[in-house]
Amino acid sequence: MSLTPVILVILTFIVNFIMDFSFWSIMLSLYYIGGAPASGSGNDGELLLELTLASVLLPALLARLGVIERFFVYSEGGRKAYGEDARLLEEGLYEICRRGNLDPSDYHLYVGLRNDYNAFSLGKSIVVMAPLLRQFPEEELLGIMAHEMGHIQRGHTGANLLCVGMSWFGQIIVLVYNTIFLICRLLIWIPFLGLIINLFALFISLQYNILSFLLQTPMLFISRFGSRKEEYEADAYACRLGLGRGLALGLYRIESIYGGGNAGFFKSLLNDHPDTPKRIERIRNYLEKR
Repeated sequence: MSLTPVILVILTFIVNFIMDFSFWSIMLSLYYIGGAPASGSGNDGELLLELTLASVLLPALLARLGVIERFFVYSEGGRKAYGEDARLLEEGLYEICRRGNLDPSDYHLYVGLRNDYNAFSLGKSIVVMAPLLRQFPEEELLGIMAHEMGHIQRGHTGANLLCVGMSWFGQIIVLVYNTIFLICRLLIWIPFLGLIINLFALFISLQYNILSFLLQTPMLFISRFGSRKEEYEADAYACRLGLGRGLALGLYRIESIYGGGNAGFFKSLLNDHPDTPKRIERIRNYLEKR
């Protein structure tokens, strides 16, 4: 695994640890405000630590299980392939594994249902969207699949799966906060009590949004730079397998469909993929050196 995915996993853990710890601190305070007796044993800190670690690490560990990986793949539109779709994917995987000395049975193939010329990988799964799978020449399809295998072999997809798992409880926090805000809006007309409730909701909202902004903004830029580096690494993997030409042709075809060309400075700063012309140029340079 390269250094970038490791850094991203560490940052994701830190961000979600702080956010989850803050959430559990508020919930414990509400528990005592509601009339529950204080423990008096000084173990609240240990309890907060245990709850926080459990909410961050348990979903991350579960995310590495095959059933959870399939759940995330299905949630992104991936489905088991049949007929001609299955033949194309299986033949492509076999050729990539032959060139890379890999075992095809270690990986999972899916066709994507979204109307998009794209492919992605997660864990040990490769998903190719139906329009790309059915309309692109086999050489280009093979190059794009090799790029996705590059993400798997470089450890990018395993790290992304861990990050998705660690961030899962954060989605529950958002749901809880949204529910609190909804209840507060319903109770705003109650004299005095409505004012107290909405002041409390305002405090939670400010605390959550400020913390989220401060923690996620640095991570956003780091992950963007890291994601672009990962794309170059996956491109290089496809080239080392001898499939760089197909990948370059496939990227050029996708670029001709969507357009875009070279993005401006600020757009490039926020983009998680390098400009396609730059990727194609790097692939050409690599092939010429070979």
